[in-house]
Amino acid sequence: MSDALRRRIQDYYQAYAEGRFDEVLAALDENVVFVSYAPTEVFPVLGRRTGKAAVATTINVMNAAFEHLNYQPIFMVVADEEAAAIVLARLRQRSTGRVIQVLLAHFLRFRDGRVVELREFMDSFDAVQQVLGREIDLSKV
Repeated sequence: MSDALRRRIQDYYQAYAEGRFDEVLAALDENVVFVSYAPTEVFPVLGRRTGKAAVATTINVMNAAFEHLNYQPIFMVVADEEAAAIVLARLRQRSTGRVIQVLLAHFLRFRDGRVVELREFMDSFDAVQQVLGREIDLSKV
């Protein structure tokens, strides 16, 4: 099961990277739970989303804001129906043309071959600085 699941996960990330979002959504359970531990003040569409329709909205909004230049797992562990991946994402912010690179940690759970839960952690401080195009002055915090 682990090898087959590993291949499905790699296909899932490849589909996402290439903008084949129908394939991404087909891999999700109808009641999928997506949680992105990211600052919602900067990424308002992230946070907790429940259900395939809510995740589809998140994907569409993020795709409208960012072009995916690269989105690939650089490390993955798969066991039974669970997986963890570190994903290197290179994105171009459509409004500014700025290229943003961020590492994401994904934790996935599967049931009946579909993603039922995806939790995402990012180096949000670095991502926010890149999106804003400037360093955050911590001396004022």
